[in-house]
Amino acid sequence: MSKIYKRSNLVSGVRPKKKDEKARKRNVIMNFRVSEQEKKLIDQRIALSGLSKADYFISICMNNSISVSGNVKTFDAIKEAMKTIDRHLCEVEKPEELDEDVLELLRGILEILDGFYGGGERC
Repeated sequence: MSKIYKRSNLVSGVRPKKKDEKARKRNVIMNFRVSEQEKKLIDQRIALSGLSKADYFISICMNNSISVSGNVKTFDAIKEAMKTIDRHLCEVEKPEELDEDVLELLRGILEILDGFYGGGERC
């Protein structure tokens, strides 16, 4: 058998996968639909920001305030999330055992409730 020819730039030119600040691979895809006009406006804002699309959307979603109008679905989701948080807090014996994801969930709930009931102090 003959050897398979590999171009040298295939091996040396390969960049490693980009990882976020916690050294996790970003392997989950999120999609949503917009109108042509909304797409143009979003693309303009992304271009002005100087960020990549992914970094722009992550930054916008994670660092902006949340404005929610309350309905039964919203309060049911908050109630279920609070049950999850309660179960976790009942299992924890030391502060080191607190799960960061559960704390982020609690922070999100507090931001939503802050929008409902008006400004409390922010950290």
